Amino acid sequence: MLVEESERFRVRVDGLSRVAETVTLELHYTPPAGGLQTDGNLWFFFDIRQFETWVLPLDSPEAVTVRGPAGSTWQAEALLGGGVVRTFDIHYPIPEFLHVVHVKCVAGALVARDWLAVQLRTVPGGFLLPRNAIDNFRFWLVEDPRGELTFYLPERDKHHYFLPRDAELSLLASNPIAIEAAGPAALHVSVPSHTTGQVTARAVVTDRFGNPVRDAKGDVTLRSSSGTTTAALNTSSATGTIAVRGPVDSVTASYQGIEARSNPVRVAAEPPPYALYWGDPHGMLFNQRPIVEHFAWGKDVNHLDFAGGQLFSYSIAIKEVWEDLQDAWQKYDLPGEFVALPSAEFGTLPDGSHRHGFFPEIAGQPPVFCEDRPGAHDPKLHARYHPDTVFCQDYQEFYREMKRRGALMHGHFHTHFYAEEHLAEIYQKQRTDGVVEEEKINQHLMRGVKLGIVGGSDTHDSRPANPYPEPIPEGSSGLTGVWAERLDRPSIFDAFFKRRCYATSGVRIIVDFRVNGNWMGSTVRDDAFTFTAEVVGTDDIAQIDLVINGDTAASYTPLQRHVQMEDVVSLRFSPVNAHYCYLRVRQCDGNRAWTSPIWLEAANHAV
Repeated sequence: MLVEESERFRVRVDGLSRVAETVTLELHYTPPAGGLQTDGNLWFFFDIRQFETWVLPLDSPEAVTVRGPAGSTWQAEALLGGGVVRTFDIHYPIPEFLHVVHVKCVAGALVARDWLAVQLRTVPGGFLLPRNAIDNFRFWLVEDPRGELTFYLPERDKHHYFLPRDAELSLLASNPIAIEAAGPAALHVSVPSHTTGQVTARAVVTDRFGNPVRDAKGDVTLRSSSGTTTAALNTSSATGTIAVRGPVDSVTASYQGIEARSNPVRVAAEPPPYALYWGDPHGMLFNQRPIVEHFAWGKDVNHLDFAGGQLFSYSIAIKEVWEDLQDAWQKYDLPGEFVALPSAEFGTLPDGSHRHGFFPEIAGQPPVFCEDRPGAHDPKLHARYHPDTVFCQDYQEFYREMKRRGALMHGHFHTHFYAEEHLAEIYQKQRTDGVVEEEKINQHLMRGVKLGIVGGSDTHDSRPANPYPEPIPEGSSGLTGVWAERLDRPSIFDAFFKRRCYATSGVRIIVDFRVNGNWMGSTVRDDAFTFTAEVVGTDDIAQIDLVINGDTAASYTPLQRHVQMEDVVSLRFSPVNAHYCYLRVRQCDGNRAWTSPIWLEAANHAV
């Protein structure tokens, strides 16, 4: 789709373009050579994902004002009261979730050299800028100079269409606005979760909305139980090496009176058999930023070791989107530093369950399409698809295609049932209590489905593990810990396939859970079972539950940050003779963790 950045459509801002500042904002439009006639239409679009709420007060009479040449009269309205408008007609590269303002010429006209000014006010003083810093926040415009188009929402669908369907749309992009972060308000500091004596600590200076403060200057002070050092800021971040002391330690960072403590680090003379890596498998790319910035944010701001970034399959099948994704996955395949997980989300028939597919290899991989949304099957959209797109009609065909490609499958709260999935997401921004998902997951575990447990964000603004509320997903992000041999794509995939992973509610709680020496995700066949666990919290551990076959079999209340424990696991009744156990951890501050199960088989078959 051709999107023209044209001098005919400009955005003007009077005021400082910083996050959450109120400015005077006007959209200026000049028509093409043939002018814009009476009954001509203009549709102005902008991305909702940058704002605190997805409903902006654009439906009041004073919210949208229009100034045109003498003798012209204009009518303006915000569609859906400034809420979400979705359309496949201009997606991609225009974001999928949008605000739309419709302006119509009801009398008079615009000739080629005339201009129209549309002023937007979302608060009494003007336009409240988004709280997300972004270099290229912009507006888009579909122009209909002769009044030939209708913007139409079919019944029982959430996607708008321009009618007639065979019309070529004239789509203009405005000049970009650079929206800068506010002043320093917080520090985010992280360290690896294990070491033999010293760690590299990374600190980021952010504003109150989590935006990195690019012009931060000076040093960050780093302190551990072994001493103090300083690290110079390079724009918003600082990196320094500091000694730590066992058995567990952490690093405190200070900058201009702001202080923050890192995640805990386990200190041992020898490294563990597997290293613990942190990431967010489930972060959506619903955002006008370039796709590659999703992984840049995960690596450089949230200091993740890995991240998945999903678009729905109706998006990845678009030829240029698939090419952009492959470029981003390749660029952020950085062994030892960061791993981008090639993936997509699918709305599978017949019930609309959302399922993720993760592809271990991207070379030669075509896009796969499986969607229950009626609009996703529009011929005008399909005409833009990659010629090698593989189409799946339902979840069974989806499973077959994923297996054929060696893909990892992952579900979440939109997954109504589990059958062939490897992983289940227990906690994310739209499901933050964990209880409902834990009950659903246990129903499938008790039927013999083997599932690893993960946590993620379902972030809708392309910031993996974003802890801040967003439009629609208003909770805090979850995280996944993976015990893997190395930080590279094959090792991370291997750990996921073997379910050597666990979920947290967003903090880096260390959980090492084994049965008879076997790691989480294993199947253990023996005459008797004993579990061992080491838990290192970010706060005191209030309770640890041993869950066997879906029931809490034992509870422990250590009330300390570092817990080492050992106890017997007794097999309980299972209607399908599928026995499993896992740990559920709750800290005093409310944060939680859930391990993947370990499956148990009695060697003598007597239960």
